[in-house]
Amino acid sequence: MKGNLSTRGVKCLRMVVSVILASISFCLYSTSLLANGYGSLVEAPVLFTHSDFGGVGLLQVPSARMAPDGSFNVNFSHVSPYNRTSISAQVLPWLEGTVRYTAITNRKYGSEEFSGDQTYKDRGFDIKISLMNEVRYLPEVSLALHDFAGTGLFSSEFLVGSKRYFDWDFTLGLAWGNGGAGGGIRNPFSVLSSKFDVRDSDSGEGGDVTFGNYFSGEEVALIGGVEYSPLGVDWSFKVELDGNDYAHEGLGNRLSQASPINFGVVYRLSDLFRLQFGLERGDTLMAGIQMGMNFGSEYALMPKFDIPPKKINPNFNDRRGLVDAVNKEGGRIQKILKEEGVVIDAIEATDSQLTVYARQNRFRDQARAVSRATRSLINQLPITLSSVRYINREKTLNTNEVLVYVEPFKRAVEDKIQAGYVEPYMMMDEAPIEISEDATLLANYPAFNWRIRPVLSPSFGAPESFVIYKLWLKLASEVQVTERLSINNVFSINIHNNYDELDQPSDSLLPHVRSDVKEYAKEGDNSIQRMQMDYIWKVYESTYSRFSAGIFESMYGGVGAEFLYKPIKNRLGVGLDVNYVKQRDFDQLFDFRSYNVATGHLTMYYDTPIKNTSVKLSVGRYLAKDIGGTIDLSRHFKSGVVLGGWATFTDVSSEEFGEGSFDKGIYIKFPLDLFFVESRKDSLMASWRPLTRDGGQKLSVGNQLYGLVNR
Repeated sequence: MKGNLSTRGVKCLRMVVSVILASISFCLYSTSLLANGYGSLVEAPVLFTHSDFGGVGLLQVPSARMAPDGSFNVNFSHVSPYNRTSISAQVLPWLEGTVRYTAITNRKYGSEEFSGDQTYKDRGFDIKISLMNEVRYLPEVSLALHDFAGTGLFSSEFLVGSKRYFDWDFTLGLAWGNGGAGGGIRNPFSVLSSKFDVRDSDSGEGGDVTFGNYFSGEEVALIGGVEYSPLGVDWSFKVELDGNDYAHEGLGNRLSQASPINFGVVYRLSDLFRLQFGLERGDTLMAGIQMGMNFGSEYALMPKFDIPPKKINPNFNDRRGLVDAVNKEGGRIQKILKEEGVVIDAIEATDSQLTVYARQNRFRDQARAVSRATRSLINQLPITLSSVRYINREKTLNTNEVLVYVEPFKRAVEDKIQAGYVEPYMMMDEAPIEISEDATLLANYPAFNWRIRPVLSPSFGAPESFVIYKLWLKLASEVQVTERLSINNVFSINIHNNYDELDQPSDSLLPHVRSDVKEYAKEGDNSIQRMQMDYIWKVYESTYSRFSAGIFESMYGGVGAEFLYKPIKNRLGVGLDVNYVKQRDFDQLFDFRSYNVATGHLTMYYDTPIKNTSVKLSVGRYLAKDIGGTIDLSRHFKSGVVLGGWATFTDVSSEEFGEGSFDKGIYIKFPLDLFFVESRKDSLMASWRPLTRDGGQKLSVGNQLYGLVNR
């Protein structure tokens, strides 16, 4: 389809629609002043849909709306010549983040010899911040920054307000940069300084936050639209005024625009999937699919079919002495708790209290494991049992103590009180340093366990091919030689990969501590991923230590030590790690290269009282011998999902670092019981960084103390 409107006609149409939008907004505001109750807007249910760029919005225009806290969405959209793939997350109730890849299908990544037929791929990162919540008389107001830390091809700023009236959600705002290229309104910030008249199109090495460009440009555009979502209907309809004129797109694209009015429709297939179709620029079809779920809810989990917890027998009347019963039936107690996923390393009894030193491997919620185990013990042991003392162990570290009072616990079970550390029947405290000398040891050393599973390791955005992957078998084993000494091995056996497509050598000016990843990938099909010996013990109350030696990861091996101070009832923790490592040979077997480095960091961990968010600050020396610091922010949702991101700044300049300017990325940790019908304690981690460069790179060591203790 091709339109026949002239550029002047499009500008006139844009002005007419702008006046209409402004008039509608004034009328809506006036009506809301007079309305009482539902007609004022706020109580109407809202169907949140996403824009072509990924965040909550109309089509090309973001709205001021935020998705429900914890929402996570994957979006695909096609509007020629752009294919966009994005992941959006409602990180906090007032903060939305989006990572996006845009395939520009009419431009090549490079020469045919370099990247073949691969189209150009642009990486972008967006945020949207809620400035004001919607109330009866005022709209919700948000600030959206598109491509604010990317190449700048689609760099835009949006100040938008959204107001709901019955089934209609109206949006009006201003757009700067690419999203406001249609102009028509003098930049209001120009009255503050003439610097706002100039917008620099040079993004340098890319990946930097270019504050000087924000809200700059001679003209801005009025944007807006409406989304109609009838109650009880799976359809949603969108109309918007696009602020872009598409005459100045990146990479020299000059696209036609027959009309600045875009139309779209969204169909809700299910709670997880939505389809979106539209007509944009007056002559271009749009199609997309949106997939999402809410990690902020416990109901994001698969339904569980765990064996029900044992019912407490009210008629149980065994009056034997507790010490005698435990001595005679220690093995039976061990077997009963193993059925609940609790492995006892040691056990001790007095006249009225049972102490177990145990590890549980089934539930993410420790209180749930303790509750189930206590039910079984009450049914097994004499009624002289008045309390159960659990010393929780991770690996062989005593990490915390849970004390359960039997009679209050039985009443809580009868009254169906919610599980958790609820006084007076269940209390948590610091754990003892070691197993008591009076306890009976039930753990046998050396102990051996192993596992094997397939792993898919993809990476995205390589110039040779957008998706580079390896499908491999992970063979992992652990030998617990003594209470403190263990050996952990991970071996990789290749099934299939496309690493042969990688041929671009590193151009880094720094020591190649990570950027030779392609050589490691191509030569290390079958390799040793880890062969690490650890000596771990609890030095003092809340103080832990680890000494390690061997092959730590795919690229480095050596020796190292870590110390951690983390009180159970304190939000703050402090750690120190020091390591001396050599770089491994590309085949990742037993040979080493000549490069060596002493690296280490002092780290502060802080669990904030705000929405289960955590802050991790590290300062020290990195693998390329650069000095600096890393800030890591994460949030833990009710479903068990952890979403976080990091940024590292060192004494390496943007020019030395190369493309991307500084190291940064995001990660997401999924509990595996999201995908299984039985509870599981373990999880998997996925991370994304725009590029793998050499500045600000940390060593990866197994069995890091904070990860063990903080569980």
